[in-house]
Amino acid sequence: MSQTVVSKGIFHGLPTFPDYEGKKLRIIVTGANGISGSAMTKVLTEAPERWEKIYALSRRPPSGQTAPNVEHIAVDFLQSTPEQIGQTLRDNGVEAEYVYFASYVQPPPLEGQSLWSDVEETTKQNVALLSNFLGALPLANIAPKRILLQTGAKYYGLHLGPTPIPMEEEDARHGSQGNFYFPQEDLLEEFCQITNSSWVVTRPCFILGAVESAAMNILWPLSIYAAVQAHLGLPLEFPGDVAAWDVVKQQSMSTLIAYHAEWAVLTPEAGNQALNQCDDSAFAWGKFWPTLANWYQTSAGRPAPNADAYATITMPHPVPPRGFGGPGLVKASFSFLEWSKKPEVLKAWEELKVKHGLKYSPFGDKAMDTFGLIDGELLGGWGRVLSMDRNRKLGWHGFVSTKEAIKQVITEMADLKMVPPMLA
Repeated sequence: MSQTVVSKGIFHGLPTFPDYEGKKLRIIVTGANGISGSAMTKVLTEAPERWEKIYALSRRPPSGQTAPNVEHIAVDFLQSTPEQIGQTLRDNGVEAEYVYFASYVQPPPLEGQSLWSDVEETTKQNVALLSNFLGALPLANIAPKRILLQTGAKYYGLHLGPTPIPMEEEDARHGSQGNFYFPQEDLLEEFCQITNSSWVVTRPCFILGAVESAAMNILWPLSIYAAVQAHLGLPLEFPGDVAAWDVVKQQSMSTLIAYHAEWAVLTPEAGNQALNQCDDSAFAWGKFWPTLANWYQTSAGRPAPNADAYATITMPHPVPPRGFGGPGLVKASFSFLEWSKKPEVLKAWEELKVKHGLKYSPFGDKAMDTFGLIDGELLGGWGRVLSMDRNRKLGWHGFVSTKEAIKQVITEMADLKMVPPMLA
């Protein structure tokens, strides 16, 4: 089988769809205001000859201009019944052959615990999002050919401790703790069996993208940390140990996620498959750290050389997702969350806000979702390596350099007045 691939800017090996040109397809994109949903909507608008109608569903209307083939529909999957959602879809005349489901709710953590600690509430709310939406489809006489559910690499238990490396789609479900992705996947598969639809589940890493005030975005607090340190004339200190400095942690740029999702819904062989998704770019925070410092015209720190400089945090799961080897250990010389509370940091942030006309703040009551998130990303010493073998065999060849993706996202966030601009 021959294939034609193309490059678009920093993205390479992207698929083409000669069999679908002029087909006038219709798709529902949920979570359309989020990092993934907004990227998906934007990517689909690049091909109006293929996508006649994009129904962008979210609670709030999108900011900025939208393309002529995009129709926003305000709907709240959590606070509405399937009957109410179905009525909204009928009232707006929605007809769609495909669905991209990227809706997600992040409940607050349990008191004094980490970001994803409230497993019960996270599961309850996110399963309800999907259940209410799926229940509405037949009520609105919508019978998609394929439904794509975007989950994430937390499926493998990365947030709980070391996992098998590389992570492969056929890996057994971990037993370290409940995981809301499991019932979501089961729910989707059951629905598609009943309705004679096909499904796809994608599992990206941390999602890199620029969306106004989106808290679940590691580059928002990280770029602000770099800008504030540079403003104070201080180096970019690295909070983790040498293991955290060296370990490979793949990332997923939102635009590439969208190109991959379009390919997954239109590729027959991808039906009824779980698919990992990543930039496919070797990436370690330590190797990248001097680059980040250079962008902000400051120096880069390294892991503290003395063992007594670190506080050691033991993950609360004696048996990690890997199944052996003891719990995950996190070593930190400082945390971004505590850094975000320093008076001199808050003062510098206010100065930068005024200087650059910044609109959004990751500090204060958002700090756990922002700086707590980047703590969780940088401090763990275990790897995040997703196998892309299944994707390769099915014909996916997309790639972006994570370093180039990060620079583009920070530039876009600066344009949105979310962060100060880079200095180099």
